[in-house]
Amino acid sequence: MLNFFTLILLLLYAVTPVYAHLHGDEETDKPFNFKSPDDIETSPAIEHGEEYYGCGGYLRIGFIQTEQKSASAVGGELGCGYQLNSHIKAHVGLFTSIDSGFNSDNDENIHDDFFNQKKDSYLIVGEAVLTLSYGQFEAHLGRQNFDSPHLDGDDLRMISNLFEAYLIDYHSSDDLYIGAGFVREASGWENGANASQFVSIGEALGGDSHGAWLSWVSYQKQNTATDAWFYIVPEHIAIFYAEHIYTQKVTDSFSYSVGLQYDWGTDVGQASLGQVDSNTVGVMAAMTWTDFTLTVAYNKNFGDTGAVASVGGGPFFTSLEDQTLDAISGTDTESVVLSLEYHLDNYFSLGTAVGQFNAANKNDYNKEELNVFININWPQNLTTEFMYALTNDKNSEPDIHQIRAILTYRY
Repeated sequence: MLNFFTLILLLLYAVTPVYAHLHGDEETDKPFNFKSPDDIETSPAIEHGEEYYGCGGYLRIGFIQTEQKSASAVGGELGCGYQLNSHIKAHVGLFTSIDSGFNSDNDENIHDDFFNQKKDSYLIVGEAVLTLSYGQFEAHLGRQNFDSPHLDGDDLRMISNLFEAYLIDYHSSDDLYIGAGFVREASGWENGANASQFVSIGEALGGDSHGAWLSWVSYQKQNTATDAWFYIVPEHIAIFYAEHIYTQKVTDSFSYSVGLQYDWGTDVGQASLGQVDSNTVGVMAAMTWTDFTLTVAYNKNFGDTGAVASVGGGPFFTSLEDQTLDAISGTDTESVVLSLEYHLDNYFSLGTAVGQFNAANKNDYNKEELNVFININWPQNLTTEFMYALTNDKNSEPDIHQIRAILTYRY
């Protein structure tokens, strides 16, 4: 395995590697979930971008290692689209993650994030979406890649989370988007069951077989971006999320942004997830001077239970590679993150982030995390992403080290 890891490191610097695939012109997922000033731009509340003209996709090589487990894989997507007219379009995408042949013969030593439930290679029809447009309405029906605060792709492994969803957007204006829909199932490395299968949202959250109803409104204009979302998974949970970001360019070399977020969750009906009583607030401030961005973020949950879980990375400002606010057990949980990034145009970024995650009673939960990351966008649709994460449990559990390297070619 050491030889393969050495090969990965050589490829990181000797090959022209990764434009991680997130459709259209979207950027790769950040290693944590703060919003830098340059990230605020007008876009639909739910991001779509399926290819409707010919075929495309990505090829990817991935490696992940912790103290006890490791995995390497090759994978990618082949997606093809067809546009009948301006009102009717369709897209189908095949996704695969294949054992590289360098992994251990003992399944106990294989990291399962790259493979299916049996730690084997797999191939799935991840996207099969019909898009219907008329006037200011647009419907996206079927298996698709989309992002929302509590249901998102979180493309940090071989294949992002994918969803079977039936969604309608109403574009009231260039600034205002309103929508509603139903998300039936999710596949991917964070669906809580088997990455190669689509399972219901209730099951992905740890409960029973139910989908999620959702609605949203998004207003984005000039320096302001505001979103509000409501989710309900019958017999499980109801969630409300709202976020407001303000960004300002002061000079050619200095800009800043500030953000507020609120997240509320409660159990409903049979409460298949158990008691849920969450009230979470978050604040974020980011300053960019020339090529450097300094960000500080804080989240606090005042509920009787932990923060609301997500299928995906979640919406919280303080999410890091391993630790997120909703992973903290105990009451009155909180987290704080400080990060510093260096950007060289759109080609290279180097950064580090540190975070503290704890409950009111630190004997229940008290962890620290350090992230160090490098992202390189090379010419010819190639990107390199490298992440090192160290998680320190202050309650005496062993430290957790993680190395993740992803190389992607987009075609």
